[in-house]
Amino acid sequence: MQTTDSSESENDSALGDLKNHSVPIAFTYFLSFLENLFELAYPWAIGVAVNGLIAGKTALIWPLVAIWLAHIGVGAFRQLYDTRLFSRLNARMAQKTVRDQRQDGVAVSEISARVEMIEELIDFLEDDMPVLLAMVVGLVGSLVFLALYDAGSGLVMLGLMIPILIINAVAGLRAYRNNVALNSQWEKQVHVISDPRPRRWLVHFGRMARWRVRLSDLDAMSWSLAQVCTLIAVVIVLFRAATAQDPTVGDVFAILAYALRIEERIDDIPAIVQQIGRLIDIRRRIRRDH
Repeated sequence: MQTTDSSESENDSALGDLKNHSVPIAFTYFLSFLENLFELAYPWAIGVAVNGLIAGKTALIWPLVAIWLAHIGVGAFRQLYDTRLFSRLNARMAQKTVRDQRQDGVAVSEISARVEMIEELIDFLEDDMPVLLAMVVGLVGSLVFLALYDAGSGLVMLGLMIPILIINAVAGLRAYRNNVALNSQWEKQVHVISDPRPRRWLVHFGRMARWRVRLSDLDAMSWSLAQVCTLIAVVIVLFRAATAQDPTVGDVFAILAYALRIEERIDDIPAIVQQIGRLIDIRRRIRRDH
C-alpha cells in the first residue's frame, strides 16, 4: 500500500507530469526527427538537381521540390503542436512545484527560483531538445552521406569527432560545477532582495555575474578549440573533393555541404553540453526527495 501511495504521489508531482506526457512529447520529437531528415536530404537533392540540369534532365529537380514541400508541411504542424503542448505543461508543472514545495516547508525564495527553473526546463524540452536531435541526426547522417560520396572524406570527419568529444567532455564537467554554484546563488535571490542592506545585493549579483562569466568563458574556449579542429578537417575534405578524378559540380557541392553541415552541428555542442549539466542540477532541486 505504501508503494502504491508513493507511486501515485510521484505521478502527481511536477516531474511526474513529464512522465505522464511522454507520448505527446515523443510525438513532437518524432516530427522534429522528420524535419531533420528532410534537411539532411537537401544537399543530395540539390546535387542531383544541379547535375540533372547541366545534363538537360530537368525532371531531376522534382526530388528537391517534393522534399522541400514535405518539410514545410511537417515543420508548420510541429510548431503549432509543440507550442500548445509545452505551454500547458509549463503551467501544470509550475503549479505543482509551488504546491509540493510549500507542503515540504521550502523557503519562498527557493520556491520562486525553482518555478523559474521549471520554465527553463520546459524551454530546454521545447527548444534545445530539437537542437540536440538535429545535432545527432545531422552528425550521423552527414557522415554517412559524406562517406557514400568519398570514403576518405568520411573518415576525416569521423576522426574529427575524437578531439571534439574530449574538448566538450572536459568543458562539460567544469560547466556542471559552475552551474551548481549559480543555481544555489539563484535560490537566494528573493531573500537577498527582501534584505534592506545594499551590500547584500551587491555581493549577490556580483556572484551571479561571476558564475555566468565563467560559464561563458568555458563556452568560448571549447567552441574555439573545436572550430580550429573543424577548420583543418573541412580544408582536407575540400581539397579531396576538388582534386578527385572527374568531379561533377553537384557532387562537389554535396560533399562540401555535408562537411559544413557537420561543422554547424559541432557548433551546437558546447551550449547543449552546458545546458544538460544545468538541467541535471535543476532536476535534483525540484525533486521532493533530493
